[in-house]
Amino acid sequence: MSDLRSEDQTTAYTTAELFDVESYPLDQPESAAYAQMLEAARDGLETVNCAQLPDFIRPEILAAMQQEADRLSKDAVFHQANLNPYFCEAPDGTPEDHPLNRFSPRRHGMVRGDRFAQEGVIWAVFQNPDLCRFVAQALGYEELHTYRDPYAGTNVNVQPEGCEFAWHFDNNEFTVSFGLKQTEEGGAFEYVPNLRSREDENYGAVQAVLDGDRSKLRSLKLRPGDLQLFRGGYTLHRVTAPIGGERQSLLLSYVTDPDDITTSDKAIRIWGEAHPDHYARDRQLAETQ
Repeated sequence: MSDLRSEDQTTAYTTAELFDVESYPLDQPESAAYAQMLEAARDGLETVNCAQLPDFIRPEILAAMQQEADRLSKDAVFHQANLNPYFCEAPDGTPEDHPLNRFSPRRHGMVRGDRFAQEGVIWAVFQNPDLCRFVAQALGYEELHTYRDPYAGTNVNVQPEGCEFAWHFDNNEFTVSFGLKQTEEGGAFEYVPNLRSREDENYGAVQAVLDGDRSKLRSLKLRPGDLQLFRGGYTLHRVTAPIGGERQSLLLSYVTDPDDITTSDKAIRIWGEAHPDHYARDRQLAETQ
């Protein structure tokens, strides 16, 4: 392993420099060890919609990622809202104890993608093609691309002490994250896999979890350096409030369409402003209508 490069150097990091390829041979896709790694990830995703691969990042790279994230955490855009598990409003006449009417506070910060130096380690991890290929294969996609949205491509999620991600289902098909900072107490990722389906929202079971039923709950700690692949569309999940410090995770976004990018109105709603690329996307969409 070579010494870490200084931030003013632009030479790309290799896969072997970034990741523990002895345990996770990302750069050897034809090997038996790669096939075993892929099978283990797929098994977790197919059974409980979650795969956790511990100590995926090399320790010295992880330390550099943590330093970069800490420097940028002051720039995080904070969101605070009361949301139900579906991120929607309840229809008129919905009973008060129905999951659609169960609103809980959610507060966290997100570091925008354009804050990361393109010669830095976080950007190198995000852009690594071997990682992208592995994520696609584990999740069952023929091909994925790094999301080129300037704000939402890669983000550091900042969860201060006492701030909880309430129970919810994801609107996106999957999430890819690395643990960066974790507290000894709190900050647990709790989830109940396969709680709903395309055919059945299973509101009764969702309500039971919201009321405290933990009989089918699974819990894990995303420790620094761990990789997590997660399908949250059918899995109710939350992150409990960190105690005694701040929780941070790195979110990497991949898409099937290499030209995909959000529109200016959505960017403004999420980030408070839009990038010139978002307005360019608006014009492109207008021309196709």
